Amino acid sequence: MMRKTFQFLFKVSCVLFLLSGSLLVIGQMVGLLLLNGDLIIFSADTFGKPTFILSTFAGLFGFALNYIPNTVPVDNSEPITQQMENSQSTPT
Repeated sequence: MMRKTFQFLFKVSCVLFLLSGSLLVIGQMVGLLLLNGDLIIFSADTFGKPTFILSTFAGLFGFALNYIPNTVPVDNSEPITQQMENSQSTPT
């Protein structure tokens, strides 16, 4: 449950980070092409901080996902000795 929540938050923060970063760069490119310094400064002021904050959250969520165990259901239908024999007899 906790892993799914962190995966969701990671995905959302990544999408928002990439969107705001794209808007930042596109705004600056348009300002550069139009030779409009005010547009370049406006783009940096408007999208700069949110982009850096969202990238920080994306990095933290991604880092935390490495330490949250991925639970896998265990199949206890066959005895452990049979499981060991089956794993040793698989051809390579």
